[in-house]
Amino acid sequence: MTTAAEFAPLLHDILQVQALLGCSLSKKRRKETPCEKVSLRPLVLKGDVHYQLTYHYGRQESHENLPPQAAAERVLQLLETDFRQGYFFTPKADWQVLVSKKGVWKVLRHPPSRAAQELKGGHDRPKKYLLQTGTPYPFLVELGVMNAAGKVLAKRYHKFRQLNRYLEIVQDCLPYLEERRGRGPLRIVDFGSGKAYLTFALYHYLVEQVGLDVELVGLDLKEEVVSFCNNVARKLNFDSLHFYHQDIRDFQAQGQVDMVVSLHACDVATDYALAQAIAWQAQVILAVPCCQHEILTQLDPKLEPVLLEHGILKERFASLLTDAARAKLVEREGYAVQVMEFIDLEHTPKNLLIRAFRQLGRPSGPADREYDLFKTSWGLTPTLEVLLGERGGSA
Repeated sequence: MTTAAEFAPLLHDILQVQALLGCSLSKKRRKETPCEKVSLRPLVLKGDVHYQLTYHYGRQESHENLPPQAAAERVLQLLETDFRQGYFFTPKADWQVLVSKKGVWKVLRHPPSRAAQELKGGHDRPKKYLLQTGTPYPFLVELGVMNAAGKVLAKRYHKFRQLNRYLEIVQDCLPYLEERRGRGPLRIVDFGSGKAYLTFALYHYLVEQVGLDVELVGLDLKEEVVSFCNNVARKLNFDSLHFYHQDIRDFQAQGQVDMVVSLHACDVATDYALAQAIAWQAQVILAVPCCQHEILTQLDPKLEPVLLEHGILKERFASLLTDAARAKLVEREGYAVQVMEFIDLEHTPKNLLIRAFRQLGRPSGPADREYDLFKTSWGLTPTLEVLLGERGGSA
């Protein structure tokens, strides 16, 4: 236990001595606080180190550049008045700060999850990947992405970039997963794992780089792919990574599931994955929908004859409606939901990713009203709504 005044010297040390790599403030104290979260990163302005605070307001952002001392004061202020959790990444350690409703501060030290990097002037900082070229990662060697010397194969470089983008998205989820540290293994289910590039990367990152105790299950309908993945997992000594030949709808988890991943589960399989994740009350949900056809058949061309006249436009618009409905349905079940772009060159040039974080006590009233209006306007009954109704959800 500690206080803001007792934490201040450590924060000063983190910002000026330990070379802060990044910071995230989350978990709003009050629902009326307009800013959803605040992130912080270092940069060089006129030869001196400053910190840029980014205030996230839904789809909009605002920025503020401050010298280290002023940045420390602002972070302390935000933790005292607006946010209940701070995550500070340094080359030597990750520091997690939790502030209770009664104002009791708790500071936790974790192994470092980010590597040190050279700062550039202004906003031109070079990209720093979580998986580095020149470093041989056994799982990438086994999967044919890089050779034994750590060189990424030319034909697999797009896959290497995709893996790094995926891990960046996972990295933002760490504050919601770290709470399980010391309380038993973090349980993750990957619906439709396929060849499991991303599944192996997820396990490697959380276990080898972050140091979490993880039990990860991958499901797929192709028996030969499941057998291959299990053989690779055994060869890598990924003892808590297992793959099963099983349908999403038939899987029964053993114990609490903390994170659900569903990447390119085809058509309504995504809805089954989302419904199951909500039933488990998973802390984190990552879903990239694929091959969406359900709502396409429900759209009445008379509603928007110009927009729905051409097949390709109708198909794309139906996909957007499908994901909009999914996002709002997940939100009304008590999740903070983000819809973001996920680059995946293996399937389509660009895909949407639905990322959701469970928030206790989040009011569902506004989401209920917004979804009801949306559904009535378009005359839709999405599969996810039906599944949540069957499972006793809000829908």
